[in-house]
Amino acid sequence: MENVEWRKYFYYKSYVEKGDIKMTHNCKIVNIDEEEVTLRIGDIYITGFANCGINKKIGEETMVDISLYDDLKIMQYSEDKFCIERKDKTFKYTLFGILDVENAILKSVIDFKIDEEELFDYGYLDGMQVKIEVLRIDFDFQ
Repeated sequence: MENVEWRKYFYYKSYVEKGDIKMTHNCKIVNIDEEEVTLRIGDIYITGFANCGINKKIGEETMVDISLYDDLKIMQYSEDKFCIERKDKTFKYTLFGILDVENAILKSVIDFKIDEEELFDYGYLDGMQVKIEVLRIDFDFQ
C-alpha cells in the first residue's frame, strides 16, 4: 500500500497510485442505452461512454475507472466552482475544479485523471481554479 493515497468524498472512493494514475470510483448504474451509461457516484450523476461494453445491470453497484476522452480545452476560471455540467444530451461536459498538474488530476466533486501529455502547456495553472471542456467521459467497468 506504499505510494497510495486514500481519500473519501461523499459516498465513493477513489485512489491515486503513483506512476500509473487511476481514478476508480464506486458507483451505481442508473441507466444503460447500448454504450451510453448513466451512473451515480454519491450525489453526482454522469452519463458517459462504455467503450469496452458493459456486463452490468441497472441498479447494480460496481467499481468504474473514469477517463476523459480526446483533446481537452483547459482554461483558468475566476470563480470557485466545483461541479460537472453536461452539455445538453451529448457526451460533452464542462468540468470545474482545481488543477493538480504534478499528480495529473482535476480536483472537483469527483476527481478526474488527466493524461500528462494534455497538461504539457498548462503548468502555470497548477493549483488554480480551472474549467475543462471534454468531448466525452469514458467508463471502464471492473
